[in-house]
Amino acid sequence: MRRGILISIGAVSILTAVVFSNRSDASTREITYQVKESDHSFEVREYPARIVAEVEASGTREKALSEAFQTLAGYVFGKSRPQDPVALSKSVSDRNAKVKLSMTVPVTTQSVGNDGRTIRMRFFMPPEYSMDKLPIPDDKRVKVFELPAQKIAVLKFSGSARKDNFDRHLVTLRKILDSRGLSPSGEPYEAYYNPPFTPIFLKRNEICIPF
Repeated sequence: MRRGILISIGAVSILTAVVFSNRSDASTREITYQVKESDHSFEVREYPARIVAEVEASGTREKALSEAFQTLAGYVFGKSRPQDPVALSKSVSDRNAKVKLSMTVPVTTQSVGNDGRTIRMRFFMPPEYSMDKLPIPDDKRVKVFELPAQKIAVLKFSGSARKDNFDRHLVTLRKILDSRGLSPSGEPYEAYYNPPFTPIFLKRNEICIPF
């Protein structure tokens, strides 16, 4: 069991390390939102529409995290092809050129289904890209689409990215929503922001619930 937990944490650490290594300006690459309410670690945020690349993977938590990450990383860092009609009309070698994207944070994960063995992972696309400008994934498991504007309740916390840490804070977030009479409109998800070399007490993690 302990080995499985360490592998899961390692997968998330690798994920965040790659995300940060490809950010040209860490101060500007977080997806934008407006804080409508703030109380210590709790926030109510309004997010505009934004584009995500999403994949689902199944198995043990560590296997699903690793597979989902590798699949999305492949899309973001080169396993894609240009959508631009001008590029597509060029020579075969130009058409087959790989397209690489920069990344924004957070990276999010979410349990899907009742058995808890499927993970849905999302990478947020750079804001300068519209749907018609993003490259087309070579891997059909990768879905690229626009999320509508959302209002999301968020509880921020530092420390380990272990699932039990997220689960504990999820209980707290649900109690906060109940106390304010707010009803969830979607399932909770986890958000990761920091590379693995960040001191654990400075790490930023979030548990989020749309409402």
